[in-house]
Amino acid sequence: MGAWGMGVFDDDTSCDIIEDAIDDETTIQAMVEKSTSIDESEYLEYDDCHQIIVSAAMVDSLLNGASHCKLEGAEIWLSRQDPNSIAESKMKLVSLLKRVIGPNSELNELWEENEDDYPEWKGNIQGIITSLSS
Repeated sequence: MGAWGMGVFDDDTSCDIIEDAIDDETTIQAMVEKSTSIDESEYLEYDDCHQIIVSAAMVDSLLNGASHCKLEGAEIWLSRQDPNSIAESKMKLVSLLKRVIGPNSELNELWEENEDDYPEWKGNIQGIITSLSS
């Protein structure tokens, strides 16, 4: 796991996902659609978990003004997104995030191994769940 902290973007995989979206000018709607298509699998793989988390964090930023991502270009990319295109997907992302921190998630299993940092990591994901649920 290429993580240096417990935040959403304190991980190489999460940073790669948003950097690719910025570089490729991927819309937030396309990111959300990719994430919501993951729901079919019973077990959430590591990369799929990150896709869900990044999409949800960026939706939270766009709709609620949350500040999850400090990467260069992220603010500009976010300002070009249409909040109306993803507003209806909030609850689906909440459901997926709950699966990310659940028992059938590779990322959750990896974080559980770190007893000291796991509560903070999980709390960060739960914070996004709370924000998107309101």
